[in-house]
Amino acid sequence: MNFLTGLWKKLINNIGLKIISLLAGFLIWIVVVGIDNPLKTQIFTGIPVNVENASFMEKEGKAYEVDDSNRTVSISVRAERAVLNRLSRDNFTASINLEDYKDGRVPITVKALRYADKITSITPRTTYAKVTVEDLGQKQFGIEAEITGEVPEGYSVGTVVVNNNIVRVSGPVSIVNSIDRAVVKVSVQGMTKDIRTESVIEYYDDKGDQVDTEDLELSRTDSSVNVAIWTNKNVPVSYGYTGIPADGYAATGNIIASVDNIDITGEREDLSKVEYIDIPGTVIDITGAGSNVNAKIDISRYLPNGVSIASSDADREISDVAIEIQPLSEINVEVPVSNITIENVPSGMSAYVTGGESVIASVRGLSATLAGVNPAMITGKVDLNDVAAIQNITEWTEGVYDAVVTFTYPEGVTGGNTGALVKIVLHPEDAAPQEDNVTEE
Repeated sequence: MNFLTGLWKKLINNIGLKIISLLAGFLIWIVVVGIDNPLKTQIFTGIPVNVENASFMEKEGKAYEVDDSNRTVSISVRAERAVLNRLSRDNFTASINLEDYKDGRVPITVKALRYADKITSITPRTTYAKVTVEDLGQKQFGIEAEITGEVPEGYSVGTVVVNNNIVRVSGPVSIVNSIDRAVVKVSVQGMTKDIRTESVIEYYDDKGDQVDTEDLELSRTDSSVNVAIWTNKNVPVSYGYTGIPADGYAATGNIIASVDNIDITGEREDLSKVEYIDIPGTVIDITGAGSNVNAKIDISRYLPNGVSIASSDADREISDVAIEIQPLSEINVEVPVSNITIENVPSGMSAYVTGGESVIASVRGLSATLAGVNPAMITGKVDLNDVAAIQNITEWTEGVYDAVVTFTYPEGVTGGNTGALVKIVLHPEDAAPQEDNVTEE
């Protein structure tokens, strides 16, 4: 008991001095801890800036875009060194609330996800994010197919069908309005069979530059495409013409064309029915022509249904055609009287052409045609009924009469009729010389 009493007296003796000593010890501890774990400031970079209340803009019929420079933010964090050593940028979140938008910017808010109670301060290096706001636009586009690559020789790209060929695009009106085409690309390089594929939809402006759709809302991102691969067939092209050239001229029949045959393509059944391409004669009119008639013919206009010109021959779709026209020449041909027959000779009489062994036929035609004409190719006839009508003969008597010989000419040759003398006798055995042409009735 005396021991405890003595101890108590020692504890309460100089109590003030002892309290001072305790406070001094605590302060010394604070100083030591502060020296060993001081407050420091550290910078954390690349913290993504999240967007809150995006629906607020959509309800207002507006589209927004955060400036690229504000997609991430750097922050200054002040805390004890031991705390800072345990933190990384993943321990912080940054955001902007679009309801706070004003005059093209929104405040950036940063929060700590860890040790928030031990952090003295968090200060964004950029306090506001630049936000562009514009009207919300929406458009609908038909999806086009664009073929790339080349099929092997002898094949062509046939029908191309884009399934689900409509896409709706919405977003900032400036971006939406810049879109001119929606395209899916399909490569046919080396393909010999039909293709079915899924292709990503790409968007292009009117200059052919691709449009970035990151800030757009798309009703679909890709579409399926069917591409038919057809075989080719080479067929001749037949040309015709109509009309009559100017007087003194004729068509030689020689047609000079830049395209005499062409590759066509189509479904097998349609292709099998085509043996040649016929260009109708009504397409080229040579009426009144005194020189060659030239024309440009679009062959594709005269293809049967289901058939088209192969892509390998597309540059030959237009044919330059010339119909050759030449002047006519004229020659005289001595036609033997033996080539002339006499019709409607009166009963009991004989008739023959007299006055020589031949009659002259004036013949017109192209030089090349006339070069092949010989007298044996021309025949003639005399109709005594025509002679009687012209000369008012009611009863035939022996004598020599003026008559007209009507000639028949070979193809490509024309000519007029020729006058001749026809002798009529009652007794052909006495009246007709052996060398004359005698017709007995």
